[in-house]
Amino acid sequence: MANNINFGKIYDSTWWGVGVTSNNINWGKSYLDLAGGGGFDADYQAVLDYATAQGYTLPSSGQQTLQNQLVVDLKDGGIWSKLDTFAVFATDGDSDFALIDWKRLTDYTAVNSPAFTSNQGFQGNATSSYINTNFNLDVNKVNYALNSASIGVYDLNNQSGNFIFGAAESVTIRTSGNWNSTTNKFTRINDGSSGFPSTNITNNGFVMVNRTSSSNLQIYDNGILHQQSTITSNDTPNQNLFLMAFNNEGSAILHSNSKLSIAFVGSDLSAEVSSINTAFNTYISVL
Repeated sequence: MANNINFGKIYDSTWWGVGVTSNNINWGKSYLDLAGGGGFDADYQAVLDYATAQGYTLPSSGQQTLQNQLVVDLKDGGIWSKLDTFAVFATDGDSDFALIDWKRLTDYTAVNSPAFTSNQGFQGNATSSYINTNFNLDVNKVNYALNSASIGVYDLNNQSGNFIFGAAESVTIRTSGNWNSTTNKFTRINDGSSGFPSTNITNNGFVMVNRTSSSNLQIYDNGILHQQSTITSNDTPNQNLFLMAFNNEGSAILHSNSKLSIAFVGSDLSAEVSSINTAFNTYISVL
């Protein structure tokens, strides 16, 4: 009955029982190998495998553990399955690794060299640089929908002037002045409104605009509902989402100097916003 028994993996990276072949018993590899390339969640391991295949420089081993935990936390919070695109720019891997879309295993494109700072992310120059997510809000959407939608960023600086995040007139996180000043925040999802009225918002951290229905739009500031509106939805724009600039029919305009650490698009995440905020801050705080 013992033929071809495999006792599985041992919780250590060392091989145990090598050479034990009595009755074809195989003690196998470590627990870490069992879980896949370091014991990581399969979706995070897929990110590492993709990066390796592209020849990108991976994050340090310690940061890989942190990033894996971020994915686990997003899954535990019911968030990961609701995302369509997700990128972590704050990494000690190289700038190529920082541009990976962890959900689609494709790359964002850095245009005109936004500055990359290890463990912080990308910063625009307010004149020409930006990131093209290569995610078309209408064509590529899976979870994102007309009346169930979210866009969010983790911003490290109080940008002056224009867009943090934008795709078309109907999908925008924008300011007409400093983010924490009492100037208009042009925050839209799938509508052509002029945005929320003047309001103060924290000058950095996690910001999310969310739509729960055809007439219910919210803006969240570091996990807390800051304001909501009955602005009516009208379309999902057939354009790629740009970061740190506005996509004006394929041309980038109104650039900003925001420094982004994380960005995502998904379905309605109003019920999960506190868990997102905790997961993001847990990761960012230890870099």
